[in-house]
Amino acid sequence: MNWNHIKALLLHSWYHTTHSKETQIDLFWFTLIQFLIFGLISKVISAQQPEVGTVLLLGFLLWEVVRIGQYSVTVSMLWEIWSKSFNSLFIAPLTMAEWIVSQMIAAVIKTVIVISSLAVLGMLFFQFSLLGLGLILPIYTAILIGFAYASGIFISGLIIRYGTNIQSFAWGLIYIFQPISAVFYPVDALPVQIRWTSYLSPITYVMEAARHQFATGEVRWSFIGIGAVVCLLYCVGAGLFTRHMYSRARKTGEFARLGD
Repeated sequence: MNWNHIKALLLHSWYHTTHSKETQIDLFWFTLIQFLIFGLISKVISAQQPEVGTVLLLGFLLWEVVRIGQYSVTVSMLWEIWSKSFNSLFIAPLTMAEWIVSQMIAAVIKTVIVISSLAVLGMLFFQFSLLGLGLILPIYTAILIGFAYASGIFISGLIIRYGTNIQSFAWGLIYIFQPISAVFYPVDALPVQIRWTSYLSPITYVMEAARHQFATGEVRWSFIGIGAVVCLLYCVGAGLFTRHMYSRARKTGEFARLGD
């Protein structure tokens, strides 16, 4: 793996992000508007039930870590395909692994910038601070970013194999996990018949642990450990899947036709 190639791709990503109004709107504007809406709703609810308002803002910010991370990894590929430049990138001695690593680094930078900005606004306007999670916050974030990577890599594999026919997955597929991952409510709120699916998502363990910590000040290390292991399994599975899709697409010629 050549780090000069990765640095060049990061510079490429920087130029795209700073010049693409569509990307800026998707990453910053929509996220800001939704945060303000959730903040105002939580403010109204907090007048009667302060803990519920906190849960809403906490769930929103932690969920956005996943959404922004996955979006950044996947949609960066689509932008190159739409502009018919994705294939040309690989004329140079560039590997798919270098491309994915560069997008993972870019994704975490974008996520930190957006979530940090929202966290500051949360403190100023809604008296809510993510820093209430203390030194455990980076661990929660790492698990969520890891799952965002796994989701983004998996969807990238699908795009490499099936092209832009399934491009909507880049925005929509991650939302399969939102209702079962106890983002805004405890697992017990789910119907008994599907409650088991919640524990297939590493997001669940982070959300449950974070809410418990906010309420009691106690860190649920067992949940953190299980969430990290489940996340790692997703990452390994997504990596193997995408490698297989890339190999198959090259053999069949589908990779060369991306963006045609």
